[in-house]
Amino acid sequence: MPTDDTTGPDESEPSVELRNPPTPFFLAEKYVANPILRRLLRSKLHWLVSDRLMLLSYVGRYSGSRYTTPVAYDRRGDTLIATTLRQQSNWWKNFREEHPATIWLRGYRRKATGLAITDARDIAEFVRSALVRYGIERAKWLGLKITGDETPTVDDLETVADDLVVVRFSLDDYPPVRTTLHIREEESSSRFGIDSPS
Repeated sequence: MPTDDTTGPDESEPSVELRNPPTPFFLAEKYVANPILRRLLRSKLHWLVSDRLMLLSYVGRYSGSRYTTPVAYDRRGDTLIATTLRQQSNWWKNFREEHPATIWLRGYRRKATGLAITDARDIAEFVRSALVRYGIERAKWLGLKITGDETPTVDDLETVADDLVVVRFSLDDYPPVRTTLHIREEESSSRFGIDSPS
């Protein structure tokens, strides 16, 4: 006699996990892709990648050496927000307290101050707002893999938030932004000048 099995997984339900490319990927990124991107983001051809990538330059807190690396970013008004995997990168550790940086943004050199956000709930809420704003295709830029048709909830995203770090950069020629990273969907239009998703 046929039965209606409702205990199986619902493929439409979102599932969130980290994207962990193999070690050769990170080596290729460090020694091949990053040098090319550093030159490109400083050049007149920056527009090829500068809608999603910026060039971050800072002096190490302890080493005193200058480091320059391309990072993916999201712009919210006059604040730039970068997300990285906690264990796969070290640059964010220099921003555990407010720290100055130089940023090449869309062909312009800007002074900024960065601060890392490590609270899991804040990170999950920011990631959720980014996915609502851009669609779940944006997940790969945030170091995530999402399966299913729906945007994950904040609770779903909090399960991986401890493995992520968000760094907020306030451009120094504008007043620093001290508000929280996340947005409620109904506030997205008024706070960031975008249409709330239907």
